[in-house]
Amino acid sequence: MIRINIKKDGKITVKSFINKIDLVGYVLDFIGGGDTKKTADKIWDLNVGTSLSVNNYTIAMAGKSRAGKYLVL
Repeated sequence: MIRINIKKDGKITVKSFINKIDLVGYVLDFIGGGDTKKTADKIWDLNVGTSLSVNNYTIAMAGKSRAGKYLVL
């Protein structure tokens, strides 16, 4: 599971995703950025405390944690 902060126009939204495919869908529907799978992969692979800018959105990794018995790296 990952938790990300998404900032656009001074407004911050916090989203959590258990699976990468859920993040891909969110990027496709709300963020865009050309190749949504590559954009989602970049977001998923961010280290905690780092950020990425895509289409006037700033996406920061707030946390990564265990999802059930699986460790998300």
